[in-house]
Amino acid sequence: MKKDNLMRGALILSIGGILAKIFSAIYRIGLTRILGGEGIGLYQLVFPLYSLCVVLATAGLPMAISKVIAKSKSTAKSVVKKCLLFVIIISLVLSFILFTCSEGLATLQGEKSISICYIILAPSIILVSACSVLRGYFQGIANFVPSAVSNIFEQFVKLCVGLILSLALVGISLLASIIGAMISIVVSEIVSLLILLVFFKKYKPTDNQTTNIELKGLLKDILPITLTNIIMPIATFIDSILVVNLLNINFTQSMSVFLYGLESGAVSSLISLPTIFSFAIASVILPSITSNLVSENRNHMLSIAIKIILIITIPCVLCFALIPDRLITLLYGNRLNGMGVEGLNVAYRLLTISGFGVVFLAISQVYSSCLQAVDERIASVRNLAIAVILKFILELIFMPSKVLNIYVLSIANLVCYITVMTLNHFEIKEHYKLQINYLFTGKLILSNCIMLLALLCVLSFNSSWSNTLLAIAIAVIVYFVSLFYTKIFSKKDMAMIKYKVK
Repeated sequence: MKKDNLMRGALILSIGGILAKIFSAIYRIGLTRILGGEGIGLYQLVFPLYSLCVVLATAGLPMAISKVIAKSKSTAKSVVKKCLLFVIIISLVLSFILFTCSEGLATLQGEKSISICYIILAPSIILVSACSVLRGYFQGIANFVPSAVSNIFEQFVKLCVGLILSLALVGISLLASIIGAMISIVVSEIVSLLILLVFFKKYKPTDNQTTNIELKGLLKDILPITLTNIIMPIATFIDSILVVNLLNINFTQSMSVFLYGLESGAVSSLISLPTIFSFAIASVILPSITSNLVSENRNHMLSIAIKIILIITIPCVLCFALIPDRLITLLYGNRLNGMGVEGLNVAYRLLTISGFGVVFLAISQVYSSCLQAVDERIASVRNLAIAVILKFILELIFMPSKVLNIYVLSIANLVCYITVMTLNHFEIKEHYKLQINYLFTGKLILSNCIMLLALLCVLSFNSSWSNTLLAIAIAVIVYFVSLFYTKIFSKKDMAMIKYKVK
C-alpha cells in the first residue's frame, strides 16, 4: 500500500492518536478519581523529569529519522543502526542517573517519598528510546500504521494495568497506589516495543538499502529537532520545582502540590486532547515537505494543515471557555475537592484560561515542523526559548501573589504559546506564502455558531452528566454536518486530502 499524500498519513496517525488519547483520558480520569487532587499532584511531580530524560535519550529521533529517510530511502538501514546504538548508550546513562539520583531529585521537589517512582520509571527510558527509532523509521517510509497500532496498545495496557494496580493498592497507602500507576508505564512500554519489533521484522530495510550515512550528517538533522523538543520538558521540570516552591510562600506544601496537580494533571489532560491532531499533522508534514521541492505544493500542504487545526481546535476552545464547569464535573466529579479548597471551582477557572492556548499551541507545532523541513534549524529553537523565558519571568513576578497563585501558571503558559506561534509565523512568512482565506473563515465562524447554539440548547434542559454527554454528542454531529454543507474545503483542498490505494 503506497501513501500518496500528507493527509492520509495524518489521518492514520490521528485515528491512532484519538484512540490512544481516549484510553489515556479514561486512564487519567480514573486515576484522578482514585488518587484525588493531592495524589495526582504527586503523580505529576514525577513526570517532568522523566519526560526530560526521555527527550534527551530519543533526541527528537522520530521526526529527524523520518526527515533523513524521506530524503533518501537507501540510507534507512544505516540510519536505524546508528540511531539505535546512539539511543541505547544515551538512555542507559540517563537511566543510571535517574536511578542513583532519585532521592536527591525527590528532595529537591519537596517530596522525598516519590523517589521510588523515579527508580521504577528508569528502565522505561531505554524502552521508549528504542521505540522512537522504530517509529521514526516507519514514518520515514510513509508507513504510519505501526506507530498508530503501538500507541493504541501502549495506552490500552497502561489503562488496564494502571487502574487495576492503583485501585488494588490505594487501600495500603496513597504512595502505593501511585507506584502501581508507575509500574503500568513500564509494562505498557514493553508491549509497545514488542509490537514495533514485529512490524519492523515485516518492513525492515531491504539488503539494497545499504547507503551509509555519516553520524555527523545525521546529528546535523537531529540536533535542531532535539533542541526544539527538549525546551518544553525542561520548562515543565523547572515548573515542577518552581511552581510548588513559589506557592509555598502563601500555602502549605500539601496545598501547593494539590494546586499544582489541578493545573498540570486534571486541566492539562483536557487541553492536550485537541493537540493530538496537530501533533499527527506535524509528524507527517516534516517528511512530506522535505521530499517535496515544489514551493506551491509546500504552501498548499501548510494551508490545509492550518485549516484542519482551526476546524478541530476552535470548537474545543469555545467549549473550554463557555462550559468548563460541565466538562470538569463530567470527568472528575467531586474528586478534585480537598485540602479545604473547592478544587472544582479552581479547575473551572484554570480550564477557561488554559483553553485559549490550544489554538496557538497546535499551530506552533506545525510551524515548527515546517521550519525544520526547510532547514531553518535555529529559528524554531530560538523562538521557543524566548517564549519559555518570558513564561518564567511572569511566574516569578506574579505567582507569589496570594490572589493569582496557581492561575499564573495557566496565564504564563498561554502567553508562552502565543509568543512562540507569533515568532514562528514571522519566520514562516520568509519561506511559505500564507494568505487569509475569508471564505473559509466565514464558513468556520458560521459552523461554530450553529454548533454552539445546538450545544447550549441541549445543555439548558438540565445539568446531569448524561445530558452533558448528549449535548456534546449532538454538538459534534451538528458541527460536522455544518462543515459538510458549507463545503469548508475547496476542490483543490479535497484533491489533496483524498488518497488512492495502489
